Amino acid sequence: MKDSSNILKNLSYEQKRIFNLVQKKGHMTKNEISKSTNIKLTTLKYIMEPLEKFKLIVESRLGESTGGRKPVLYDVNLSDFYIIGIDISIMYTQVSITDLKMNILYKDSFYMDSSFDPEKTVDKIVEIIDKCYVNLNLQDMKLLGIGLGSVGPLDIKNGIIKNPLDFYSSEWENVPIKQMLEKKLNCPVTIENGVNAAAIAEYFYGVGKGIENIAFFNCGIGIRTGTISSGNLIRSINDEEEAFSHMIIEVNIDQYRCRKFECIENYSSIKSMIKKLCEKIRDGRQTIINKSLENIDFDDICRAVEEKDELSIEIITEAASILGIGLANYIRLLNPKLVILSGPLIMKSELFYDLSIKSALEKLNHMKGKNIIFNRCGYFKKDAISVGAASMVIERCIDSGI
Repeated sequence: MKDSSNILKNLSYEQKRIFNLVQKKGHMTKNEISKSTNIKLTTLKYIMEPLEKFKLIVESRLGESTGGRKPVLYDVNLSDFYIIGIDISIMYTQVSITDLKMNILYKDSFYMDSSFDPEKTVDKIVEIIDKCYVNLNLQDMKLLGIGLGSVGPLDIKNGIIKNPLDFYSSEWENVPIKQMLEKKLNCPVTIENGVNAAAIAEYFYGVGKGIENIAFFNCGIGIRTGTISSGNLIRSINDEEEAFSHMIIEVNIDQYRCRKFECIENYSSIKSMIKKLCEKIRDGRQTIINKSLENIDFDDICRAVEEKDELSIEIITEAASILGIGLANYIRLLNPKLVILSGPLIMKSELFYDLSIKSALEKLNHMKGKNIIFNRCGYFKKDAISVGAASMVIERCIDSGI
């Protein structure tokens, strides 16, 4: 692989501004670039020379004439550069190869199980990249960087997966994943919480493009949240992407003065719904799911819902109602104009998505004039984290503040 990650990093501030503008907007004349950046045309010519020399920006086509010669339009080079985005989660790992506008050139994934320790996972990622290198003739292209998004929790500064709670074994505790990948791939790796990466992808290139404030919720085994306001990530204390899922929505105090705190994740995650279904079955409730309790998974609940199973519908309805309460609270606090619900839970259950939005809107009835947009799965759907990880490479290089 030709590591060309320093090409972007070594640009001047003004060159990064121009690259960022053209990369996000595309097909611009020099007059349009000049007006957008407030840089005089005579100065712009010299500033753009390195961008054209390194072929980061190229002449894309001719624009419409207003009476004289047709103007030249400029765009980023979609042929000579690529970025690698990696998504590591408890359920799967995905590798995506993108161009400079986050169009996916190739992707591949593998399911994670208890046999995938960190070493085996990294080896499998390298195997996929090696296969891409041959199939896409990447030897003729330049690699601008590698991005990694993970469910974490992460120590982003040091590139470490800190905690094994979302993985299968203690082998995933304090894993120096950034260092491991850099050693194997011989290229710098940019690391970010997975849901933040997904939010970035949707904000700059997906359904959030042009919207000032967006919130992205990844609902699966747990619930993770990423929020962008005016182009900046809103980070919680210790950069915990599960802060929303631990929002307290119920306090029970029994006669013995024992307090029980219930958070959103205890009701509205895949893990909690399976647990509650099994508890109700043990209590004598009937269901059409004909499996041993230890083998019931969320797909079984979704199939039962389609067959009008009363207990499964009840489980989904209660979980969605609680998530809706949390969404309403979150919207009141941070005022996102776009709320994207994604992740395995949302992709598998349209009913859960619909009921969650209905619950949120009921709690926000006095805010209907705020024109909040809800979206199921976003533009990138299951590719959002890997594409977001690739987009992080661009944003960190140009110092966008993300």
